[in-house]
Amino acid sequence: MRASTSKRNDDIDKVRLLSQAIASFNGATLKFERYYQHLEQRVRELDIELKDKNEALEINLKEKEEVKKYLHNILESLTTGVVVVDLKGKITTFNRAAENITGLTSEEVKGRKFDNIFKANFFQNSHLDFRTLKNIKENTEVETEVHQKGKNIVHVSLSISPVKNAQGDRIGIVITLQDITQLKKLEEQASRTNRLTAMGEMAAKIAHDIRNPLGSIELFATILRKELKDSEELKTLAGYISSGVKSINNIISNLLLFIRPQQKPEFQIIDIHDPLNDSLFFSSHLVKSKGSIEVTTNYSSKPLMIRGDSELLKQMSLNIILNAIQAMPDGGRLTISTRKVGGQKRGSSFAEIRFSDTGIGVSKVDMPKIFDPFFTTKRRGTGLGLTIVHNITKIHGGSIDINSSQGEGTVCIVTLPLFNE
Repeated sequence: MRASTSKRNDDIDKVRLLSQAIASFNGATLKFERYYQHLEQRVRELDIELKDKNEALEINLKEKEEVKKYLHNILESLTTGVVVVDLKGKITTFNRAAENITGLTSEEVKGRKFDNIFKANFFQNSHLDFRTLKNIKENTEVETEVHQKGKNIVHVSLSISPVKNAQGDRIGIVITLQDITQLKKLEEQASRTNRLTAMGEMAAKIAHDIRNPLGSIELFATILRKELKDSEELKTLAGYISSGVKSINNIISNLLLFIRPQQKPEFQIIDIHDPLNDSLFFSSHLVKSKGSIEVTTNYSSKPLMIRGDSELLKQMSLNIILNAIQAMPDGGRLTISTRKVGGQKRGSSFAEIRFSDTGIGVSKVDMPKIFDPFFTTKRRGTGLGLTIVHNITKIHGGSIDINSSQGEGTVCIVTLPLFNE
């Protein structure tokens, strides 16, 4: 009986312990469930927070990319060439303007050594290499020339500066290139105009002073011819004097006609091709007499209407054509081409007339003097041809530019403003 009661008590204790264990387990389960719910809530919050962070990061990256593209577009749109070289001498930046100025492409220079691309005297007479660039501590400016492929000569202003980071440490070198070819041409034209004006005033005074005694000489020569009726030989000599006086007077008249600023041309609306064709017609007999000179034209498909004096323009182009023919004593080719080109001002346009010959060319020493009155390399000639061309071009509001090298021919480019109806 006692044994049975003891067993029953043991069973009761076991049931109680089991109930307590189940209650404890249920409590732990409830805690775990609450903790899991709390954890789920926290995960949801973290997901939302992470999503917001990702969206913010994406927006930030997009903004940075847009800024990068914006800055790249600005860099590529600059008319100033930009070349950046790191401290190891590698080219890291090379914009479109730098391509246009140097004649090189970004693909062939980026990532390559500066000295391998810009070899000695690439920038004429500047001797720029990486060692020189690395030693420059302050902004340095240099004027130089770049001879592009195809023999184009570009006058360039170089500005060299060190590149520094926010801490002031040097991280590279930046070179900016400015094409100053047009500026140089304008300076040259201004200098030429001033020189021609001064020489013109002097020549006009001299011409006036020469004409006074010429009139007396002509008068005395005429009297001599009348008085020397009985001596044909002396009469002939007097005739030579009179003829010489007339020749000198013609030269002076020709000179005065083109150096006096009060000259009044007769402007009309004409197609530039008309005076060009007239000039070719008048010079055709000389071309035929040479035999070995070929003249070709490459005209614009559309008329190029300008406001000009047809006779003056005819004389201008005739002088250039005759110069080209005389520059090809052993034969060659003269090509005359025309086209419409845009001006620097918005909406402005010009007729470009290009005379290209394969003649003997002009030496570097003579180039600065070719527009000076009386300067000539020919045995015969007054040296007024290009002076006349310059003045006629100036009267019409245009410009003339001559590119030539000795033994390599000459290119004469005349630009005249087109007439806008």
